[in-house]
Amino acid sequence: MTSENNGKYVGKRIPRKEDPKFLRGRGQYVDDLQRPGMLHLAFTRSTVAHANIESIDIKEAEKTPGVIGVYTASDLASLVKPIFTNMDNPNYQACAWPVLADGKVNFSGEAVAVVAAQNRYQAEDGANAVFWDFEELPCLIEVEDSVSENAPQIHPEVPGNRFLHFKLTDGDIAGAFAKADCTLDFTLRCHRAAPLYMEPRATIAEWGTDGSLSVWASLQAPHLFRSGLSQFTGVPESKIRVISPDVGGGFGAKMVLYPEDLCVVAIAKILDRPVKWTSDRYEDLLVGVHGRDQVNRLQVAASKNGQIMAIKADVKSNNGAYPPWPVTAGMDAGQAAAYMPGPYKIDCYEREISAVVTNKAPLGPYRGIGRVQACISMERIMDEVARKLDMEPLEVRRKNIVREYPYENISGFTYECGSSAVSLDKIEELVDIPAFRKEQREMREKGVYRGIGFAASVEHAAFGPEFASTRGIDVVLSNEAALVRVEPDGGVTVLVGTHSHGQGHETTFAQVVADDFGIPMDLVTIRFGDTAMSPYGMGTWGSRSLIYATGAISKAISDIKDKAIAIASKKFEVSPDDLEFTNGEVRVRGMSDRTLTLADAGRIAHHQSHLVPDDDEPGLESQRNYQAPDPGTFADSLHAGIVEIDIETGSLKILRYVVVEDCGAIVNPLIADGQAFGAVVQGLGQALLEDVVYSDDGTPQSVTLADYLLPTANDVPDIEMHHLETLSPQIPGGYKGMAEGGCINSPAAIANAVADALSPFEVLVDRMPITPDWIREQVCKARGST
Repeated sequence: MTSENNGKYVGKRIPRKEDPKFLRGRGQYVDDLQRPGMLHLAFTRSTVAHANIESIDIKEAEKTPGVIGVYTASDLASLVKPIFTNMDNPNYQACAWPVLADGKVNFSGEAVAVVAAQNRYQAEDGANAVFWDFEELPCLIEVEDSVSENAPQIHPEVPGNRFLHFKLTDGDIAGAFAKADCTLDFTLRCHRAAPLYMEPRATIAEWGTDGSLSVWASLQAPHLFRSGLSQFTGVPESKIRVISPDVGGGFGAKMVLYPEDLCVVAIAKILDRPVKWTSDRYEDLLVGVHGRDQVNRLQVAASKNGQIMAIKADVKSNNGAYPPWPVTAGMDAGQAAAYMPGPYKIDCYEREISAVVTNKAPLGPYRGIGRVQACISMERIMDEVARKLDMEPLEVRRKNIVREYPYENISGFTYECGSSAVSLDKIEELVDIPAFRKEQREMREKGVYRGIGFAASVEHAAFGPEFASTRGIDVVLSNEAALVRVEPDGGVTVLVGTHSHGQGHETTFAQVVADDFGIPMDLVTIRFGDTAMSPYGMGTWGSRSLIYATGAISKAISDIKDKAIAIASKKFEVSPDDLEFTNGEVRVRGMSDRTLTLADAGRIAHHQSHLVPDDDEPGLESQRNYQAPDPGTFADSLHAGIVEIDIETGSLKILRYVVVEDCGAIVNPLIADGQAFGAVVQGLGQALLEDVVYSDDGTPQSVTLADYLLPTANDVPDIEMHHLETLSPQIPGGYKGMAEGGCINSPAAIANAVADALSPFEVLVDRMPITPDWIREQVCKARGST
């Protein structure tokens, strides 16, 4: 059939192909799956943050009805190794994350035993019947305590309680501070947040009679997960199949290999039966990797006209007890320091980076890893400089913004193109600053305190291979594969190594494929999530999937077009040079009646191999790999938030929120808006509500949704979304990343808006979340009251 498409899908607001399935309850998640004879697991977890294990008594647990087996570290030692994540950096010190605590627990919630039973209820009963004695040890919760001179060592192999520590200096820092007209010195605390995806983690393992292993898990990167399983079980990757069906959110945390995953595999082997473990919400909040937890001391030198002359940043990341695989413990602190300059020209920059061991749950990848902390640090600097110099915050940004591209910043990143300066003009059109300031003064006279805050960022996506290798981890996360196959009836099946956990890849990838071939979009099927089917890929994280997957897809489509031309050349007995592929068919140039459709080519390639050129093979498919050019691509965005604060109660209302975002070419504006809206709301929650709280003895205080607060519809304002499209000159299609930008900027925009609203009280906003209690406390301090 000849397409009437003419390349008109990319750029359209096409409803997601995935949605009917989910809206009708026909999605299939790991916990929906049942295997014959399947058992269920539950874990006995430590209620203390730091202790030596003296004994574990499993006798009562073994007697619990329905319990099949109870296991401790020694029972699994021959089957699975502790998770070890090294980093090629002389300043990095690694330690292993045990599958079950072996002699010692290092954070509250760490598993000391696991119980297998006929169902989850019985497994929970068995886990509660495990009794263990321990000798409690000193607990270190805050980074300052952990790196203090006489702090006890949490891990003997990590002296000084620092997984990573180094210092870099660029430019004449001392000279800049000596010449400065304005200096700042303040400490910013970013709280600990939980990547609260809708579907909790879940894993099923089943061994075959031939020694093969099948694992179903809720994942972002099935092939990476398979590699991790192989590394820590010793089972060859060729013997492991990982299937990740529908995934209900991930935000980075589901690219990590967890001890629970290895427990499931080991116990399935011991019992020779399928085994399932599904985390409940309590467990995910307790032991799933967290994000953000960081303390940054910021020292700034500026000229009297608002030019930032130098920044010194002492970045300390609270990495908890263990490094996650495969990203190590260096990611949060390292990326926060590297990305802090953002869209600004900073000539002198000194950063000291510490990834600190504490007795909290491990810190891991969470949407915008390191960049949220970088953005709020830099944007608070911009506003505090403006306040000290009595300048408008946007004017300080204008003095420092990058305007010419390509631009190599102080951290060594080359921004290939961008629109940061244009965004300042755009947002000034949208937000009338003089009118707002007039209204602000009038409202203050009535006792109403309003403030406006801005936040700009750049979002690095699709790391190139050389840049990715500088991360120092074992797996260089810088390539992606895709297989494109034209079926005998002309339908197109695309197999990718990325995954989708809410991004709408089945729609956006199909739009790109349909336009590239010039065929109707309903002829395209996108498949992923099964390592036995898809080519090896690095998965979906870090705003990389559109760039990397479609890069590989486009190369494969080019191969297929060439082969279709070769088939037409033989069929029509004309030179390939006289043929062209356009609008879903091969045509003889200048002869519109002599055409070979893609469906014709597919049928010939599969069913009439005698018509395939002698130097080619039957079939019409290609598998290709793609690597983005170094260092990757950079999107940019600018947010503005307007808030109103009741200073008597500390309550805050967001009156207006505006986003100007440039993510390059937009495949589907409907999906792009949805991604951005969701990310902004996520950031607003972290700015105002969400906080993983620990008591002084290391006991988690926010392990239910009654304590860990998320934004509701009442908390979310209308979000005004505006797109710019500066096409990346080095990425096929001109695409950039965009999935993380919303949550990177929004905490900083709200923090600056609160600081502006409370400026009559000279309140320094130096923390997240910004709660009503904290606001009221600061106002009372300023008033000298309680």
